[in-house]
Amino acid sequence: MPRWTLALCCVLLIATAGCTAPGGSSADVTVENTESTSYRMTAYLIDDPVGAGNLTVRATNDAETREMIELVQLDAAGPYYNLSLGAARNATVCRLSVPPGETTTASFDAWEPGTAVLYVFETPDGRVVRTEFADCPRDSLTHSFVFSDGPENGYQSTCS
Repeated sequence: MPRWTLALCCVLLIATAGCTAPGGSSADVTVENTESTSYRMTAYLIDDPVGAGNLTVRATNDAETREMIELVQLDAAGPYYNLSLGAARNATVCRLSVPPGETTTASFDAWEPGTAVLYVFETPDGRVVRTEFADCPRDSLTHSFVFSDGPENGYQSTCS
């Protein structure tokens, strides 16, 4: 096996650690990117009962000041960069890179019914372009994101 192939396999394995599910309950995410820029997705799996209205995150504003902001105010008060969830939430973190013109799918092995998921999408410079929050008390949670200039741009969540 060529060294570059081995190196690529190692990078993919590290990047998706904690993101593949062996069976049982599942939470799956698919991200389709038809745009010309890449996106970084960070998924925070939160065990503690929480609603989107009660979630506070840390982010950097245009003045390059790091601040705490409620998730529900993020879109109206932005733009923000380098969003993170505080350590007090004790969330499991999964990160994926979605290159231009590609579709990426992952499953989260740390997810169980009732676990909330906060998705954060950032451009390569760290600008937050989309956040979504969901929880599901059932055995299966599926999310689909589409980044496109067309009408298919959006988000869909299924809890079953």
